[in-house]
Amino acid sequence: MLQLFHRAYVAVFRRYPVLGRMAVVVILGEMLFASINNYALSFYVLDDLRQPGRTLGLLASTFLIVEMLLKMPFGHLSDRYGRRLFATAGLTAATITPVVICAVPTELFLAMPALIFLLVLPLRAVDGAGAAALWPPLFAAVSDNVPSRERGAGMAVVNTAYMAGLALGPALAGLAMKVWAAQGLPEQWVGRAPFALAGAAAVAGALVARTLPESRGRPGEAGEKAAPERLPGLHLVVVVILITFGEMFAVATLAPYLAPYVRNVTGLARSDVGLLLLLLFIPAGVLGVPIGHLTDKWPKSVVVQAALWLAAAGLWGVPMFRALVPLLGAGVVVLVGFLFGLPAWLALIADLAPKGKSGRMMGMMATAQGAGAFLGPLVGGHLWDINQRYVWYASACLMTLSAATAQCCLRGLIRGRVAGMGEVQAGSG
Repeated sequence: MLQLFHRAYVAVFRRYPVLGRMAVVVILGEMLFASINNYALSFYVLDDLRQPGRTLGLLASTFLIVEMLLKMPFGHLSDRYGRRLFATAGLTAATITPVVICAVPTELFLAMPALIFLLVLPLRAVDGAGAAALWPPLFAAVSDNVPSRERGAGMAVVNTAYMAGLALGPALAGLAMKVWAAQGLPEQWVGRAPFALAGAAAVAGALVARTLPESRGRPGEAGEKAAPERLPGLHLVVVVILITFGEMFAVATLAPYLAPYVRNVTGLARSDVGLLLLLLFIPAGVLGVPIGHLTDKWPKSVVVQAALWLAAAGLWGVPMFRALVPLLGAGVVVLVGFLFGLPAWLALIADLAPKGKSGRMMGMMATAQGAGAFLGPLVGGHLWDINQRYVWYASACLMTLSAATAQCCLRGLIRGRVAGMGEVQAGSG
């Protein structure tokens, strides 16, 4: 176990010190977006502003659709103008929303509900643009700074940092609310504490991003032969889009309503919900990179199928429980599915992509993710207003469909891909 920990973490950081700074930027960036998207905005809109779930869904989807539309253009532009520029600009843009929400009195929004759509909605679009400018260049920077033989480990470091930020955001947001409440501030001010935390994380992340080495896309490493360009097969594109879209649709349908659901079911104070969610994500921070290494030991398609079925089973189980312990148990099942499935799915897409077209395939995957992330909160908002358990059932249905698609299509897809490669090799011989 100690050798695995050393190989997964210590050795990688020694060889590539820049990954340490990149991990800090990723943690701060995801803390920023997770504390707002998955925690602060939900309570602020539903409780403080007294808006229905549909309004929360609209605000969440605005962020996601702008992010979806701009990810590929910003990633492409970062090839030309540099990763550091876009990462810094994205985090800087994301400071605007926390500042405005902390500055504008809640009473003004209550007196003029239209102001939510005139002010907060455009701000969510700015946040989406900031996220789009941050993530593709950061993940591309791993390829710029880490050679292909260890690029999987580099990506695992960034993914683990992302999961850490995803866990720390809501937890620290809840802690910030406790601290502000202890100062005797009014409840409406306490609800703004997570936004203040998010603004601080954005500023700190932008400052660290400024220290990253400037890098741009590289056409290929020395000694690599240029591969003939071949378009991805239609079957490959359709399967990747269907599985990715279904998985992200499932996650996005649930994500904005996760914290309120836990609060309503368990009776916890909303300031304690973030700490509870942190307990669920601790395994991701500890085991993320070692699990990434383990998935390389098994067929990736098998890992993807098993992980999707496991996540679906956990999602079906959550709404069956009201007690805290079994609820946490079902949540752990879902998390384990994602821990194994996400790195295996990304690696499988990279393996299946035609040579020289992995970026295009990742772009297609990002577009499918964005579409699912955009539609999820809209559907989830309507279901939440009917019955809060319906968001879990809808998410479970979508994850089950993704698992069934993977079960039916991946094996034939891989066989077809291997056969196609064999034909190309025979033809070239």
